[in-house]
Amino acid sequence: MKDFFGNPFQKGTYEYLSARKRQQLRFTLVFAFLVLAFVLSGLLIFKQRKNILVLPGIMMVLPMANFLVTYLALGGSKPLSAERREQVKVYEENGLALFHLMYVDEKGKRHYLDHVTVYQNAVVAFSSRIRAEEKTGVESDCIVRLRKKGISQRLKIYTDWNEYLKRLEEIAPEVPEDQVKTVEKAQELILGMCL
Repeated sequence: MKDFFGNPFQKGTYEYLSARKRQQLRFTLVFAFLVLAFVLSGLLIFKQRKNILVLPGIMMVLPMANFLVTYLALGGSKPLSAERREQVKVYEENGLALFHLMYVDEKGKRHYLDHVTVYQNAVVAFSSRIRAEEKTGVESDCIVRLRKKGISQRLKIYTDWNEYLKRLEEIAPEVPEDQVKTVEKAQELILGMCL
């Protein structure tokens, strides 16, 4: 049962959002089935619309809608292609990379981040779906939220994959021992701001 309803992947891993989307769909379908089961049972047993079994059916519409909205919000998310993932594999192996995140800003707007690399003094991210006019706002929102939590790292979002790769080539794939805690805290905070 846990395998059916659970998400076996950790947030920030390559497969997480795809698995989360499937999980939300499963919950939506289960609640839809329960709503129909209660309503139809009430109609068959009592032979009228106003009956006691309709109430639990109606009460389950709200959680079903909640799961459905999350599923629909995740609908536009697509993980990096295998080719692109291979190009940034060294950062994943060294624990610097976070994949396939949906960043939720202070206003509640969702932005997809295909790949995020957290290193010593900055965070760089690639997004194929953030528009140029949104980019600065998302960057500043994230920086302010990180600073509120005591992390004073810079953040840059790239919308061009080649520019992002060029920036990654300037970053050492290993983190010095004295910076490991800072990188881990920044990753944890970024994951906390994402769905």
